[in-house]
Amino acid sequence: MASQNEWLNQQIDDLKKDETSFKLLSFLDGIKRINKEQQKRLQQAQDELDGRMWSPDKW
Repeated sequence: MASQNEWLNQQIDDLKKDETSFKLLSFLDGIKRINKEQQKRLQQAQDELDGRMWSPDKW
């Protein structure tokens, strides 16, 4: 999953290099922030699942 995240960030950075439109630059920055937040939430969900699997009181 991390490689997909890195790939997306690289693609966004490549698009931003030649872009002059403020609206598009803001849009691309927003995509990067959303992607970062999604990765954080996925990690939290995976950690919660791992915790529940190893906690006998949650079985």
